[in-house]
Amino acid sequence: MSDDTAARVLAQEGLRHIESAILMLLEAHPAGLRNSQIADLLGLRSSIRDGQRNYLTYSVLGGLMARGEVVQNRETKVFGKAEPTS
Repeated sequence: MSDDTAARVLAQEGLRHIESAILMLLEAHPAGLRNSQIADLLGLRSSIRDGQRNYLTYSVLGGLMARGEVVQNRETKVFGKAEPTS
């Protein structure tokens, strides 16, 4: 396996762990959480002073929303676990 492939595999494994951690948090907080709260609780708060903060968790949340696993209330900016569809 090339170094590029090994690095990609490792990154994708890490992404799956972050996704699982976010879903676990949202399960434990049925009222939902804001991105900044998720970043704080996971210890992933960014140290960037200006511009977009906590982009890592926001990006992961975007992927979870695209797959229908997470929803966001656009008014309150609160993320929650999507209701299962039957």
